[in-house]
Formats: sequence, C-alpha cells, structure tokens
Amino acid sequence: MPDFWFDTDSLVTPSRGAYRFDILPQFWDFLEQKAREHVFGSSRYVYEELVGNEHPDDLEIWARKVNTLFFLEPDEAVQKAYKQIAEIVVHDPRWKAHHVTKFLNDADPWIIAHANALGGRVVTFEKSQPLSSRPFIPDVARRVHVLSLCLWDVLSELEVRF
Repeated sequence: MPDFWFDTDSLVTPSRGAYRFDILPQFWDFLEQKAREHVFGSSRYVYEELVGNEHPDDLEIWARKVNTLFFLEPDEAVQKAYKQIAEIVVHDPRWKAHHVTKFLNDADPWIIAHANALGGRVVTFEKSQPLSSRPFIPDVARRVHVLSLCLWDVLSELEVRF
C-alpha cells in the first residue's frame, strides 16, 4: 500500500504553480511512476474532487489517465477508519457543526482513513490549527496517530531532483 496519501490540494497547488504540466511534465510522470511502485496514492474521493469540470484542465486529464492506479477505492478497513474519524470530529467540542459537516463531506477524512487503515502518511499543504473552530487534516490525523507532511518535504525526503 502507498507510503504517502495525497490530498486534493497537494495535486492542485503544484498543477497551478511551478509544477504545471507545461513546465514540469516530469513531475507528473514521477507521481505516476511512484503510484505504480505503490509509494504514492490517493483516495477515490480526491479523484471525484478533481474531475467533472465543464472544461477539463491538465490536472483532470492526468487524473483520468491514472484513475485506478493513483486513486484507490476505500476497502472495508478504510471505511471502518472513516467511521472512527467521523466520530472523533463530530464529538470534538472545539469544531463547529457546519465546519464538521463540510469536512466530512470532502475527501479529507478519507485520505486520513486510508493512511490510518493501510499505513502511510498524509500529504497536505494544510498546517495544524489546534485552536481553530474547523478541523484541519494535520489535527484530525494526529488524533488517529497518522502523520502528515507537505509535498515539498516528501520530495526532499525522497531526494527527488528534476
């Protein structure tokens, strides 16, 4: 199973910045290769956040290309982990109900659930916000003993050079 689970923004941010498809296609080939090696992955729910635009962009085209390779369906263990995460989020008094509902309706808890159930770390640009009234990936992940790090730290850890 993947060692690194990508949230939506960890794909969107590089695709709109210095790692755009027309500037650094090698980066996207690298992600695909690491998915083939079972080092990188993401959730089917991230895929759903990336596709379905009226005018598909390069990221959506890439996501469709690597669909079942990069974006994995939640198995029974992941679904069980999601339920545990939902219970934690719903019952934490610091997080407001409307923020909890949005969080649970997005792909974020699924990424954490994949990492929790199958092992690995979550890749996100979100930073811990322990005093926030809304749940953030690093804070929720920590509650279920999952570590999170940003994409740039992953690339550094893997000693990637383009």
